[in-house]
Formats: sequence, structure tokens, C-alpha cells
Amino acid sequence: MNKRGKYCIGFAMLTAILISYPSFSLCSQSKSDSLKALLNQADHDTIRIRMLFEMGNLYIDGPSDSLVFYYKEALNLIDKFFAQPEDFIAKKGSKTIERYKRLNFRALLEIGIEKFFQGKYNESLENYFKALKIAQDINDIGLVSEVNGAIGIVYKNQGEYAQALEFYEQALSAAIELNDTSWIAACYANAGNVYRRLTNYSKALDYFLKALEVFEKEGESRRMAISYMNIGNLYEDQKDYNTALEYYSRALQLSYQTDDKKRIAECLANIGNIYSAQKAFNTARDFYRQSLEINIELGYEHTVDDCYKYIGSTYELEGLTDTALVNYRKAYEIALKENDKLILAEVLGSIANIFLMKKSYREAMENADKSLQIGLETGDPQNIKNAYLYLSEAWQGLNNPIKALEYFKLYSNIKDTIFSSDKYKAIKDLEMKYETEKKEQKLALLTEKNQVQVLKLSRRYRLLWGIGILAVLIMLIIYLLFRQKELRSKHMAVELEQKLLRSQMNPHFIFNSLIAIQSFIYKKDPVQAGDYLAKFAELIRITLENSRSEFVLLEREIKMLEIYLELQCLRFDNKFNYQLEIDENIDASTMRIPPMLAQPFIENAIEHGLRYKDTKGNIKINYMKSNGILRLIVEDDGIGREKAAANSRNKKHASMATSITIERLEVLSKRFKQKLKLELTDLKNEEGMPCGTQVKFSMPYKISV
Repeated sequence: MNKRGKYCIGFAMLTAILISYPSFSLCSQSKSDSLKALLNQADHDTIRIRMLFEMGNLYIDGPSDSLVFYYKEALNLIDKFFAQPEDFIAKKGSKTIERYKRLNFRALLEIGIEKFFQGKYNESLENYFKALKIAQDINDIGLVSEVNGAIGIVYKNQGEYAQALEFYEQALSAAIELNDTSWIAACYANAGNVYRRLTNYSKALDYFLKALEVFEKEGESRRMAISYMNIGNLYEDQKDYNTALEYYSRALQLSYQTDDKKRIAECLANIGNIYSAQKAFNTARDFYRQSLEINIELGYEHTVDDCYKYIGSTYELEGLTDTALVNYRKAYEIALKENDKLILAEVLGSIANIFLMKKSYREAMENADKSLQIGLETGDPQNIKNAYLYLSEAWQGLNNPIKALEYFKLYSNIKDTIFSSDKYKAIKDLEMKYETEKKEQKLALLTEKNQVQVLKLSRRYRLLWGIGILAVLIMLIIYLLFRQKELRSKHMAVELEQKLLRSQMNPHFIFNSLIAIQSFIYKKDPVQAGDYLAKFAELIRITLENSRSEFVLLEREIKMLEIYLELQCLRFDNKFNYQLEIDENIDASTMRIPPMLAQPFIENAIEHGLRYKDTKGNIKINYMKSNGILRLIVEDDGIGREKAAANSRNKKHASMATSITIERLEVLSKRFKQKLKLELTDLKNEEGMPCGTQVKFSMPYKISV
């Protein structure tokens, strides 16, 4: 799922603007260099705009600035079109004009999303409202609904709850009109969060459960995680920490499964809140700091301030007021820069409480009053309640019992309004209703299955003469199960050995790649650094995914090698050329081979052969099919193994790669009873001097996996 999933509102309608556009396979392979080459060759602005979109989408998971850069480049081309004389534009026809408007909408919306995650709310709203005007102009109700939802999220984060609900309700109304169940559920989830902030817990949970039901039916794991977290928030508000922790844990597990870093950070922070409430402060800070690291990595300042606020609260609860104040002020500075009124009110209240603990009542009153004013402005009852309490205690400390009593009465009244046992009971009743409906569905399904089973058994009972045969079959099955258990144990041992052998990756390559990325950053070349980092991250991901499988698709192995070779070329400043060829008789989309066969030898060729060559080197990888045999040949024109062996470290590394690969091939040959061979040949020129190395693998084209 793309960033619309992590953005919480779902943005399901956005893809509608690209229905008439062709997709680019190179983008799916993350070949930004190829995309740049195609961009330079494009002969029409609409093609260039779409290419820039594709290039920007390479950075959906970061870095944000790279994504914004490419979408702004696309906006420049769009603005260039609309800057032409009106009569010239009119001649282009209504379809062309609408196409440019939809592209304009897309670029503004994507930039708005990134500005939101960067904590730049005003810039985010500026782009959203421009996009809204375009959607209304072309009369696309789906796009209008989508951008209304996005605007609602920004207002919610700023504590402008009335405005947030206004835009959410408009988005929900349009979603219902379109009968888009997924988008309806997303709107319910968004509105539920606002009702939660307004302490309307019953309505909030009702909306959350409606959203969860849709997401479960459609198998949308990321949105299910968000729903679990929202419900956990409700129970945490009610101090039902065990139930809240259960929902947070479900959300965290799903977030790890979908590699949703943004949601992982939120879940970690929420779990930290539970441990903090249970006075396990060191454990709570461990979770907060994990969340803080992820948010800093993603560049999302609007959640960095939350982490500092949470960390400060643990020190406050431990009585370490100075350390708490340092963290609260960090949170305050970030929230002030973002104009995040909700966090500003909360942090000011916390700072007021610190000064109360220090008996600095004037400072406490000053901060509490600021918190109260923001709370009244946003209509946030939680912050209003806390501010009343802090003001009461401050006046009490200043020996003014009349004022203290006045604010305490205000505190008591709003506290009673926020929480009552009837509200909490309503929450429990709603959850019970939801769980009961699920259990009834499961029970009906089990009943149907049981009826079928009874019919089968009744037929078997009528076949009395088969009892003896059945007994023999049962004994045979027991024996086979026992035998299968033994074979499975042996198989697991072999698999573990295979995974251990495949899990090796040269740390020098990782270290040097990170150093290369660092050098780009020092040179203030963020785009190049972003490209390099994106390729490096994809290589690590593919390597880790492949390490879990005994066999992988040939096209996936080739993709890994292409990225690896691209990175090595960048690392060694194009010191060598590479060529990767595949026999046209090979179907790479169905052919499966053991992963990471060629990579160790390609690495040896680069590190110990081509690296020490005075001139530019060459390396060639060839996959061929002949007489039912797949042959993989890795050939380089480096200094040869004899010269490379003069360095003892090189010799040790090369022999290790060779011995590990030979062991792997032996294990695979025994397991599948088909011969897999490895041949190493030292290449020599006409004078008999070393001129490279050739590595050849041979294996059956089809192996029963």
C-alpha cells in the first residue's frame, strides 16, 4: 500500500485520475536513472509530467524532500501550460485541458500530504485548497470528497475540531453517494478520532467499529492496524490499560507485517503510554525513544513533539522536574513552529504542573492560563479540564482560596461531563455487540460444516463391511505421520543450514555503501543521496526476503543483481562495465533458482579482480538454456586469481565464498537428487598471461521445488 494507507484517510479515489495513462515498468523496478533518461527523451509535456510523478513516487517512503522536488518540477510544467494565451489553450480542446487539471490536482495533493508529514500545516492546507478548487471546477465528486478528508485531518491535528468535522462530514456524504465502502470506512475512522477528542466516546467507538468491519472484510491490514490503535486510544482514555494494550499490540503486529514505519512509531508511543500509566517508567521511555528515532528518520516533526512530551511526562511522574522541563520545552518549540494547538495546550499544561511541583506559582499560573486559552479556542475539554485544575492549585499556593475554589468547581463540572459510567458502559456494549455478531457468523459457519460432516459419517456407518479396511488405513496413516515427522525434522535441519549459508552479506560492501551515501550528503547533493539510498534499501530488502526462501524466481534474482551492480558501479566511480544477458528461451517469470549463487563471485570479481586493474574492466553474467540444463556464467577480465591470491585476505575471502557455494550445491543436489555443478576457470590471453576468471554453474532447468 502507498502513502495513502499510512495517511489514515485512505485516499482510495486518487488513482482515478490515472486511469487513462499507461504505467511505466521501469519505475516498478526502481530504475531512477532509466526514468531520468526517458524524461530527457520525452517529446511531450504530459509524458514528462507523468514521468516526474513516477520519479517522485520512488520516494513515497522517504526522503520527503525528494518526492516534493519531483512533484514541484511537474507543477512547473503544468503552470507553463496554463500560462499560455487563453485562445491557444482553448484550441487544445476540453479533454486536454481537463487532463492537465487532473494532473495539477494530483501534484498539489501529493505535495500537501508531504507537507503535512513534515509538520508544515499551513503549506499543506494551501496546496489542499488549491486542489479542492480544481476538483470542484471539473465537478469530480470523488476528488472533492478525497481532498475534503485530507483538509479535515490537518484541522484535527491543529485542534480545530469543528472545522475538521465539517470537512469530514462532507467527505463522508460524498463517499456514501459514490457507494465506495472503503472510503466510507476511512471517513468514519477520521470522524471517530474527532469525536474521541471531544469525549463523545460512544459515537467515536461506533465509528471505529464500522470502519474496522469494512477493513477486515477487505483484508486491508494497514487500516485494520489504525482501527485497532484508535480503539486502544479510547480504552486508554478510560484507564482500561489492559484492554488498550491488547489493541495496541494487535496494531503493532500488523504494522510490522506491512512494514508501516509511521504506524510502528505510533504504536510504540502508545504502548509507552500504557507502561507509563503503570509506573514502569524505564520501559515506557524505551518505547518512546524507539518511536522518536523512527519519527526523526522519517522527518515527521509533528510526531517528534509527541515523543518529547511523553518522555517529559515520565520524568515528571518520577519527580525529576528539571529533566521533564527540558523535554517539555523541546516539544513546545516544535509544536509552536507547526502551530499544533493541541500539543501546545497539552505541553503548556504540563509545564504549569512542573512549576507547581517547584512551588513557582506565578509561572505555573502563566502557563496554565495560556493552555486554557488555547483549549477554549479549540474546544478541547481535556486540556480545559487540566488547565482549570492547575489554576486552582496555583491560586491555592498563592493563598487565595476563593479563586482556588472557583477554578476547582469549574474543573469538577467539566470532569463530570467528560466521564461517566454510563458512557463507559455504552462503549462496552458496542464492543460486545460487534464481537457477538462475529461469533454468531462463525457459529453459523461451523453448524453448516457439522451438518455436512454428519451426513458423511452416516454414509460411512452404513458401509459396515469397510470397518476392517478403515482400521488398517488408520494404522497406515499413523505410521506415515510418524515417518513424515522424522523426514520433516531432517528437512528443517537442512533448511536451517541453507538459511545460515544464505544469510551472509559482505559487511565491507554495506559499510562502503553507507560511506558513499554520507559523501553525497556532505556534498549537499540530497537527490543523488536519495537515489543511492533508495537503491541500497531495496537491495537489502530483496536480500532479506530471498534469504527466507530456498528458491526464488529468476527475474527476482536478476533484479537483485542489477541493483547490486548499479551500486558497485556508483561506489567505484564506474571503474567497470557490466552486461547481464538472458537466453530468450528462458522464462524468467516462472524459472526458480537458488538465491545468491552468482553474487559472491561477482563480488570477488569486483573486489579482487577489477578493482586492482589499471584500465576499465568488464564483467558479464549470462543465463543460458541448453538440452534441459540451465547454465549461469560469470566472467570478468580482471587481474586473475593468481595475482589476487597474493593478498592473503583476498585469498581467504574468495576461498570462503567458493567453499560455501560448493556446500550449498552439495546439499541441494542430495535433497533434490539432481546434479548441480560449479566450475572455476582461469582465463589466459594469447601470451599465456592471466586475463580474468570464469565461473560456471550448471543445473537442471526444472527442479521439483
